[in-house]
Amino acid sequence: MMTVFYIVMGGDEAMRYYMEAYLSIRTFQKQLSPDLGRICVITDHPSFFRKAGVEVITITAEQKAEWMGPHKFFFRTKIKGMEYLHNLYPDDDLLYLDSDTFLYGSLTTLKARLDEGHGLMHLCEGKPTDISHTAKRLWKKAVGKTYGDILIGEQHQMWNAGVVGLPCKKISETVACALTLCDGMLNDGNNEFITEQYSYSIALAEHTSLTATSDLIGHYWGNSMGWKDKVYEIFMQAYLNDLSLEEELKALNIDELCKTPYYVRRSSTAAKLHRLVDRMFKVREVKSVKNGCA
Repeated sequence: MMTVFYIVMGGDEAMRYYMEAYLSIRTFQKQLSPDLGRICVITDHPSFFRKAGVEVITITAEQKAEWMGPHKFFFRTKIKGMEYLHNLYPDDDLLYLDSDTFLYGSLTTLKARLDEGHGLMHLCEGKPTDISHTAKRLWKKAVGKTYGDILIGEQHQMWNAGVVGLPCKKISETVACALTLCDGMLNDGNNEFITEQYSYSIALAEHTSLTATSDLIGHYWGNSMGWKDKVYEIFMQAYLNDLSLEEELKALNIDELCKTPYYVRRSSTAAKLHRLVDRMFKVREVKSVKNGCA
């Protein structure tokens, strides 16, 4: 069995992530059968998933704080969530997904890779020093240090952690390794938002035959704004037409979904100019209905 899972937390300010998770779930449900696996969502707002047709696991504020750890590092929950579900389903392969993902390839092929013992992440991004200023800064703080029994050097690539899959027999040791790496770097003040990502990249490379899933799963972190309207349209079509789960799955066109670019490189100068214009030409008048008016 395979357990596919998401971690989605936050209130109204995180509504976009809930809608993205719904869409991602639906793309997996189009192929999922009871003998192949289940889908779980770990959330602090279980009511948002009443109509998702998935298993919902409620996380309390105390659990969330414990998973984030003493440094209050949110992305540590992605490692602790894997640990939690392995304890819950010790015989299952586990596949974690960010909300901004979608399945466009064969789920059977994906499961076969786990059955063959492969560890899965979305894709290899390259050496940390070649990716971004953030990744380079992370690596410079960690290089030459040992966490657990792993010396950080140039031998490990950075992988995208929008997808993290582990065969059941490799979960305990790999998750323990990722947690040791993450906590060690956090304790050393290395709290970049990609610290968990690098920890998973190293742990899976050390304990599994690490394999990409980008040929089967799309991850549109590089065009979030471009997908915003698409996700909203699909979500509202289902709501306004009061579609059943079966009707939603039938209406969901994966080929059409794939036409929306998952990555768009935008000009940084354009973004700076937009911010400058917003500062120079501020909103001059706001009107609203006053409390108590008919």
